[in-house]
Amino acid sequence: MRKPGEALTDEERLVEALIAATPEWRGLSVRYEAGATPVMSPLHRAVDSVCFAIDVGAAPERFFLKILHPDLWPSVDVGAAFEAARIAAQLGTTPKPLRLFAAERATLFDRLDEMWRTATVDDFADATILFNVVSAKKAIHAGPPFGRKWTVFNGIRQLEADLAAGGIEAPAGVGRLRAAAGNIEQAFILAGWDAKPCHGDGLASNVMVGPGKAIQLVDFDNACDADPYFDLGILLNEALAFDTDMRGALEEFDGCFRPQSLNRCRLYGVADDLYWGLWARLMHAISPRKNLEFLKYSQWRLLRCQIAAGDPRFEAMLQLL
Repeated sequence: MRKPGEALTDEERLVEALIAATPEWRGLSVRYEAGATPVMSPLHRAVDSVCFAIDVGAAPERFFLKILHPDLWPSVDVGAAFEAARIAAQLGTTPKPLRLFAAERATLFDRLDEMWRTATVDDFADATILFNVVSAKKAIHAGPPFGRKWTVFNGIRQLEADLAAGGIEAPAGVGRLRAAAGNIEQAFILAGWDAKPCHGDGLASNVMVGPGKAIQLVDFDNACDADPYFDLGILLNEALAFDTDMRGALEEFDGCFRPQSLNRCRLYGVADDLYWGLWARLMHAISPRKNLEFLKYSQWRLLRCQIAAGDPRFEAMLQLL
């Protein structure tokens, strides 16, 4: 680990400036190091923010610092994410956020110890881990609202506008997928939903697994008040390939298996794949971080969206929500 005064990069110099701006650390020994390696595909891990682990004092106390990349400043509200994480931490579902450095788009958190690790998709094959993730999301859904209303359909419209404003060509065949997403939105409008606070993230890399298969959810940049089946649906879209595998999670979520719930989750998965496919296409065009495989990730999410939207059961799912 480095100590203040040993920075070699602009990011490390910013970390040292934030350390100096934390008055309770003055006079204490402080060390820091990279907290996560960014990977776009297949993990989608540590892409939005540069992350650092910080140790303070002789004991030491352990902290985690996230600094949002400038290419995402227009699209992520770090203040809203901090408030959502604060509420979720009170529910015991995420490490506590401690300080927001608003100008730098940086957030300081408590850090889990070495007994915890980042989940992978394979972990969701373990029923205990999957049910613990579902239970954590249910606890958030039952908690206080986050105050940021959002739908994946509004997100798709915003990305389409951003692509058009930048003169960026939409991926081939996206028109058919956009029509499918429009049909899904209309079906949900007719069926209705109740907005609840949601983690808003289905990625395995934003789940931490600890002793006894305990879990913590991390990264509340996409937290919002939305349909809780959106929250469950994007998790199942990441975690499980087949309807039969999803039954147990849906029984845990609803108390019994309901075909309507499965259809909601499946359809939200289609819309979410389109959203992230468009997002990654936009990032491929505008981000200076050319070492990340944004285009590959976009192609994969859009391919999965195309396969799901072409499922012979698609129209029937729209009818039963």
